[in-house]
Amino acid sequence: MTTSVTRVFNPVKAVFVFFALGLAAAAAVPLSAQAAEKAGEKTAVVIRVDFIIGGKHAPWFVALDKGFYAKRGLSVKIDAGAGSADTVRAIAAGIADVGFADISTAIVARSRGTPVQAVAQLGYVPATILWRDDSGIRNLKDLEGKSWAISPGQAQWFLMPAYCRINGIDFKAIKIQETSPALQPAALVAKKADFIVMFRASNDEVAERAAAKQGMKLTRVTMKDTGLDIYGSSLIVRDEDLKRRAEVIRGYVEATMEGLRYARENLEESLRILLKYKPELDKELTRVQLKNAVEEVFIPPESLQYGFGYMRPDIVEKTVKITNEFFDVARKVTPAEVYTNQFIKKVK
Repeated sequence: MTTSVTRVFNPVKAVFVFFALGLAAAAAVPLSAQAAEKAGEKTAVVIRVDFIIGGKHAPWFVALDKGFYAKRGLSVKIDAGAGSADTVRAIAAGIADVGFADISTAIVARSRGTPVQAVAQLGYVPATILWRDDSGIRNLKDLEGKSWAISPGQAQWFLMPAYCRINGIDFKAIKIQETSPALQPAALVAKKADFIVMFRASNDEVAERAAAKQGMKLTRVTMKDTGLDIYGSSLIVRDEDLKRRAEVIRGYVEATMEGLRYARENLEESLRILLKYKPELDKELTRVQLKNAVEEVFIPPESLQYGFGYMRPDIVEKTVKITNEFFDVARKVTPAEVYTNQFIKKVK
């Protein structure tokens, strides 16, 4: 069921209230990889991903199953998340050691006093705008006056105003239909909303499948190819670990990137590995999500040119600029604060 919004709330802001309380706890949780290595033991590391486990998360499970983490002295546990804000909060509080989350969410957290950084990117923001071919929408300008199924506080809620400005769309002319994230694909198919904004390699495929079952055709526009070329998800760590536990962070980055390479080259085997750990997943949907993740989302040109996960300074600057302007930041954050390429294995 959808209803018109009369009041905008921001759950992202509420989540960050807990960050400061978590920092002291995080400092008290040691990640003593050097001590463990001397004792011949592996360092236990909790990885928190961004959302419920799906096809795009296969590289982490590949790295676990193939021993890529283990050979770097890490014994990892991979936990599902409940959104990027939840993941960043968990890292800040010491509930998780490292994670995978939206970089803009991490920037917002930093503006509120949470010392986290991105240590590798996994592609540009994978947001896609989907509309039914019978909706009357023929181009982006036609979004004006149409209804959008969205939950305020989602990353899309903040991305859309920036995207509209870039493309000359009057954002205020869009009709907001407040809809929970899980119900947005159904709202589109049921014609309760004219368009939705999904993420490729995640819920984009869910919407596409739902439409196909009803014989509907959808048009897809990717934000990164139409002006909003900023980084999306990234590997997130605490500032303090960059120096005091650098060998653990390096191991996490290198092993995850090795898992990504392996998944790209061995798609079906990687799917089997993920399903071994998560047999409840829908096999065909998971296959499509994984394929799109490794072929369309996670490996942009700079990863192939400079090393998997490498972040271009100019794109980081653009990402920070848009986040500072359109997201709910407490202060303006500088690009130098939010990322480092020191753990990226450069292409030889």
